[in-house]
Amino acid sequence: MPCFLRSFRLTSSSLRILVLLSLSLLAAAPAVRAAEPEGELKLVIVLTRHGVRSPLQTNQILGKYAAEPWPEWSVKSGLLTPHGHQQMVRMGEYYRARYVAAGLLTGDPAKDAPAVFFRANNEPRTMESAIALAAGLLPGTPEPNLHTLPKGRIDPLYQPVKAGTSKPDRDLAVAAVLGRIGNDPANLTLAYRPEFDALQRVLGPVSGQPGKTPVIELPGAVARGEFDHTVAVQGPVRLAMQITDALLLEYTEGMPMKDVGWGRLDSATLTQLLKLHSLYFDLTQSTLYAAQAQASNLADHVLQTLQRTVRGGSAEGAFGESGQKFVLISGHDTNIINFAGLLGAHWYLPGTQQDPLLPGGALVLELRQHSTGGYFVRVLYVSQTLDQIRHLPPLSLEHPPAIAPIFIPGCSENTPGLEVPFAKFEALLHRTIDPQFVTPGVP
Repeated sequence: MPCFLRSFRLTSSSLRILVLLSLSLLAAAPAVRAAEPEGELKLVIVLTRHGVRSPLQTNQILGKYAAEPWPEWSVKSGLLTPHGHQQMVRMGEYYRARYVAAGLLTGDPAKDAPAVFFRANNEPRTMESAIALAAGLLPGTPEPNLHTLPKGRIDPLYQPVKAGTSKPDRDLAVAAVLGRIGNDPANLTLAYRPEFDALQRVLGPVSGQPGKTPVIELPGAVARGEFDHTVAVQGPVRLAMQITDALLLEYTEGMPMKDVGWGRLDSATLTQLLKLHSLYFDLTQSTLYAAQAQASNLADHVLQTLQRTVRGGSAEGAFGESGQKFVLISGHDTNIINFAGLLGAHWYLPGTQQDPLLPGGALVLELRQHSTGGYFVRVLYVSQTLDQIRHLPPLSLEHPPAIAPIFIPGCSENTPGLEVPFAKFEALLHRTIDPQFVTPGVP
């Protein structure tokens, strides 16, 4: 017998040890799950923000906090710019390429048009954004039948609190936000002091100038919201969001860099300042109670649309008609982050902070049916990067926008698409949608 065999005698005791060791190594190894088949794409719902617009605040208002005058825009306050229009055409072109390749659309615009449903808030920038996206999605077809409410009527799908169909307990909303920040708004300016300092460096020195105030010196407060807001975070946080939004729009509009933040804003600094942009929306729009008051109605109609596709039949509160495969909902940043708040969804894109709400960005729901017959939902945030919005290169499958697959806590599975079984997605929305904030009927 060879010496190495003579030196090793396999007893029953050593065998048990080897078996136990093998089992422990297998238990410690990371679980590897085979990729699920893509399945057949049945329905896509795109909840999009409008494209690049001019700032909502006037230069006179913003001028109180800047050392130099703000740049002039080519359009009136809050309107989509020509650059923003072309941006949305580009996004429509990408959606067309993506969903023709996925088999949802045929690629023949005339045949695909009846399968697409367009819903927009009745503000010029959201309606024009939907029309521009349609031009890229369905090239050469007539302007789409855009479903909106009459001009001047507040739409409860997008602004239910302002419309009066949602009547939240605003004091409860205040408590919900205060409970997230240690009951003291000053905690925010302390925690984000580097970002506030960076913002002031871009704005320039204003101390001592008549009628001007450093942003961080404003008093902070959490108060009952007004109009379409359930809760308000006043003072430095709100103003920093408004100013950062204006700077973001200058950059994405493609203004010369000498005019973007008076030449004191580069892409790295803009990325840093987006923390202040995300902070405001996280507190006032994504806090669960505010999200329920402001998004339960929209989410209920989205859910009914998914249920109609999964189970068949009719649903009065569903978007469009049975058989339509692509639903575009053209709205605002608040609608996206409200809906995300119901899902517990978070995302990042290159050059941004958590949960960016970029012009033209969208929360996308893809409903798929696997060969087993089961339905699954994929949740994505899709947006051009800051530089793609600024320069508007053509988008395609080879050169796509940024796409962030989103993991839904307690629901998503360990698959490449982070898929959520439809039953779990449905149960999640049943838990988070508050029926008192839902308006029945056609959305």
